[in-house]
Amino acid sequence: MKTLLLLTSLIIFSSLGEILSARGMKQVGELSFRPRLLLKSLGRIFTNRNLFAGVAFLAISFFSFLSLLSYADLSYVVPLTAIGYITNTIGSKFLLHERISAARWWGTILVTCGVAIISLPSGFELVVLQATQKLFAQLNPTQNAFTPAFAFLFVIRALLLLMVFAALVYNGIALVAGWLWHRDRQRQRALGLKFVPPVSVLIPVRGVDAEAYENFASFCRQDYPQFQLVFGCREEHDPAIAVIRQLQADFPQQQIDLVISDREIGTNAKVSNLNNIYAQAAHDYLLIVDSDIRVGPDYLRRVVAPLQLPKVGMVTCLYRGAKAKTSAALLENIGIAATFGAEVMSSRALEGIKFALGSTIVTRREIFDQIGAFPVVADYLADDFWLGNRVAAAGYEVVLSDYVVDHISAPDTMPTMLKHQLRWGRAVRVSRPKGFAGLILTYGIATSLLLLATLGFSAFGWALVGITVLARFLVAFVCGVILMRDQVLLKYLWLVPVRDLLGFGVWIASLSGKEIYWRGHRFIVQPSGKIEPV
Repeated sequence: MKTLLLLTSLIIFSSLGEILSARGMKQVGELSFRPRLLLKSLGRIFTNRNLFAGVAFLAISFFSFLSLLSYADLSYVVPLTAIGYITNTIGSKFLLHERISAARWWGTILVTCGVAIISLPSGFELVVLQATQKLFAQLNPTQNAFTPAFAFLFVIRALLLLMVFAALVYNGIALVAGWLWHRDRQRQRALGLKFVPPVSVLIPVRGVDAEAYENFASFCRQDYPQFQLVFGCREEHDPAIAVIRQLQADFPQQQIDLVISDREIGTNAKVSNLNNIYAQAAHDYLLIVDSDIRVGPDYLRRVVAPLQLPKVGMVTCLYRGAKAKTSAALLENIGIAATFGAEVMSSRALEGIKFALGSTIVTRREIFDQIGAFPVVADYLADDFWLGNRVAAAGYEVVLSDYVVDHISAPDTMPTMLKHQLRWGRAVRVSRPKGFAGLILTYGIATSLLLLATLGFSAFGWALVGITVLARFLVAFVCGVILMRDQVLLKYLWLVPVRDLLGFGVWIASLSGKEIYWRGHRFIVQPSGKIEPV
C-alpha cells in the first residue's frame, strides 16, 4: 500500500507539474538569450502562477521518488514512472489542447504496456490464471458442459460483459468531458460581454408551437444594442403569422421582419424556409434558431462572445427540455439532459465539436457564404449537423457555448415521441453508422440487465447492474443537473433507467429500415444523409 501511494503521488504530481510548467512557459513565450530580453523573460517567469504551481508539484513528485528509492530498487522504480507518459499525453490533449497524432498515442500505449509487464510480480502467471478462472466461473455459474448451445450462450455473455464494461468506461469519459466543458465555460465567460456586433436572428416557423408567443418574445427582450428578428413562414394561412403580427405590435421598438414564401431549393422544407428569409438578413453576424427555443435576456451577448476570436467560425448551444405537459414529453426531456447532453460533451472532449445543433447556430456571413450557405444542406435531414460539419472542415473552430437554452416541449403523445426518436435513430444509422454503433455505450443499464438474465440472475450479474445504474445516475446528475442546470431532471432522476430502456428499444428498432415520417410526409434517408420523398 505504501508503494502504491508513493507511486500514485509521483505520477500525478509529476504530470501536473509538467503540464502546468508547459502552460506557464507558453504564457511566458519563447526565451531569448540576449541579456535584455532574457531579463524580461525572467521577470515574466517569476510572476507566472502556473510555473510556481508546476515547480511545487514537481517538488512533491521528486520527494515521492526519493522516498521510493529509500527502500525499492532503482531498476524497479524508474520504469514505473513511465506510466506518467500516458497521463502527460492525456493532459496535453485535454488541458493544453495539443494535437496528438496516432503515432504518439500508440507509442504512449506501448510504453505503458511495457511498464506494466516490467512491474508484474513474480508468479504473476498464476494470478492471471486464477483471475481468468474466476471470470470464467461467473460466465458459467451453473458449470455446464461446453456443448455448442452453451458455447453460443457463453459468447453472448462475454459480449454483453464487454459492452457493460465499455459502458462504464464511457460513463467515466462523460464525467471527465463534463468537467472539461465546465472549464471551457469559465474561459468563455472571461471573454466578457462587451463584444456586441449587430446580429440578424433567423427563425423558421411552421404552425404554432407550444407557448410560441413567449418563445418569440424572449428574443425581443434581449439586453443587446442592435439586432434584427426575421421570421419565415411558407404559407399565407400559417397560424403562426398572427402570433408574429402580435409580436410586432407589442415590441414596436424592435426590428421584427416577416417573410412569407413557398420557394423551394431542396427536399428539406425548413432549409428552404431559412434560405428565403436569409435574403432579408441585414447584418453580418447571423443567428439561426429553432422556433421552440426560449432564452434569457443575456443570451445574445453570451453566444456571440466567442466569435470575437478569429479562429472561431461557429457557436452552438446545448438545450434542456422544459414545460413538459405529457409523460411522453417528460421522458423525451429526461433523455435530452441525461443522455444527449453527455454525448455532446463527450464528443467535444474526444474530437472537438464538428457539428451544430438547431437550438443555436451563430456565425459570420463571410464564413456562412464560404461554406455554401443553405443550398449545400437543402437536401439533408440533419441540416444543423452538416452546417457545423462544413464550418469545421473549412478549418474553423466550432464552439459549444456556455449558455444552455430551453426547448419548450410540444404536448406529444407516446406514439408521436417514439416516431420522432425512430426518425432520429434511422437518420444517424444511415448517415453516420459508426456514431450509431457507438450509441450502444450509452445503454449500459439495458446491456447489464440482459447479461443478468443470461447469467441466471446470479449475484455477479446483480452487482454489475447495481454498479451500472449508479454510474448512470452519477453521469445524469453531473452532466444534466449540475452542468445543464435541469431542475426537472433532478426531480425525476429516478426515471433515467426507464428512459434508457425506452431509448435502447428505439435503438434496436432503428437497426432496420430507411423510411422516416417527418412533418406529415414520408422520406427515405440515403447513406449520404440526404432525404428523398417517398
